[in-house]
Amino acid sequence: MGPVAVGRYTVMDGSGNPVGTEEFRCAPGPMGWRYFSDVETSVPEPHHEVIDLTVDADWRPVRTRIQTGSHEIELSASTDRLSGFLDGLPVRFPWGLEHHLDYLSPAFNAATTNRLSATGDIDVVYLDPVTCEPRSVRQRYELLGSDEVATPVGRFAAVRWRYTAMSSGWSRDLWVAADVVVRYEDVFELAWYEPGASGPLPRS
Repeated sequence: MGPVAVGRYTVMDGSGNPVGTEEFRCAPGPMGWRYFSDVETSVPEPHHEVIDLTVDADWRPVRTRIQTGSHEIELSASTDRLSGFLDGLPVRFPWGLEHHLDYLSPAFNAATTNRLSATGDIDVVYLDPVTCEPRSVRQRYELLGSDEVATPVGRFAAVRWRYTAMSSGWSRDLWVAADVVVRYEDVFELAWYEPGASGPLPRS
């Protein structure tokens, strides 16, 4: 058994239609938790992405790097700013302990839900798909409680959340077992999974 959890998601378009895959590995580390993945998707056109996210022991983002072929962003978080480079040009965003970071990967949902202890509306720096352009948005995570959820790789004891994008009202439920999003309605489906030494174990 390896030291890290590894798996593959089927990536969907928000309406349940498959558009690609995301192969990942994640594990606790000396500073907190790290997630790395390779994405193949056909939206908005066929391309490859690399996603690398590190959070601290409180699940707050420390560093992230995203490469989408046509664009690349590298960001580091400090107490008052989120800064780095987008396509080689400096970017800087206001940042505080209450802020969250988001991109189209379950890594960011895992980090956010592990930080939250109750239902809440949160301030988010959202990186637009492919272009990685940062913008400020509001999101709502509603804690629905403990649940057992079926996935293609088995059943998991998980915590169920309801995510809502405040600007559009788009909303779906997701289930998080420890540090792995095991189901996200119409967005990500766990298609293959090995828990390693650190990941949550399926019940069947």
